[in-house]
Amino acid sequence: MSEVKAPKSVPDLLKLIAKYGKRSILVSGVGASVANAPAGKVVIDVSRIEPLNEIGVKHDKITIGTGMNLGRLARDGSGINGLLRQAASLIANPLVRNKITLVEALNPDSAYFDITTPLVLLEAKVRLQSPTGKRTLSIRDYLEAATKGLKKGEIPTAVEFPTLPPDVKYGFFRVARMGGKGTVSAAARMKLVRTVCRDPEIVVSTLTMAPLRAKQAEKEIADRPANESSIKRASQMAAQEVLAMAEKDNPYERTLIEIAVARTLRSIMEGSIPA
Repeated sequence: MSEVKAPKSVPDLLKLIAKYGKRSILVSGVGASVANAPAGKVVIDVSRIEPLNEIGVKHDKITIGTGMNLGRLARDGSGINGLLRQAASLIANPLVRNKITLVEALNPDSAYFDITTPLVLLEAKVRLQSPTGKRTLSIRDYLEAATKGLKKGEIPTAVEFPTLPPDVKYGFFRVARMGGKGTVSAAARMKLVRTVCRDPEIVVSTLTMAPLRAKQAEKEIADRPANESSIKRASQMAAQEVLAMAEKDNPYERTLIEIAVARTLRSIMEGSIPA
């Protein structure tokens, strides 16, 4: 059985991470997580650190501690929005979502990194803390910093974003690559005025790139009727636009992007994900 540590504060957690480094596995609650931990790993249970397990709403801003697992985010996040709840439920299957923390999902090497796609759409900010200080980055700056490597001993402690207007609809979908690692995801938001799409925003994450705005796809669907024809045009434009920035235009990846964007837009137009 793996060794288990249960710090009660963020400073204590940072000390453990500094001590054990990449041997650390952060979980929220232990149970099966301990039994399944690889040999030589140290399981750090963050469920006793209150600031990492809170959802707060203050001054039209939502703050979510990164110690929260995706299961709780999908199940109990009634104070946030349908977009993030739906994303959490789709990103991690029921067998693992109760032990995958948000802090783990925010790691670029994580299989659950698609949580950053809706966070980019929400224009979130990420709070970080290290043994030497604190800082707050926009989600885009965080993605760049995390890809290059955060400061030694630094971890995300919370994400924050504005509360969501009640007249705006949101959607998310994720497609897993067949026969290999990697996923593609899309998040979108817009207003529907008599079935006409207004002010759409679309964010796409590919197999090789962090989430990006698909602005040409947004123009393709803006002020058009919410129907299958506009969905198809927008999804094709999103794939073309995003892959134009990639090193290689992979036909299979193009198909995955089109599927993810189309399913996301369709979910909004069918009203399956409430704001």
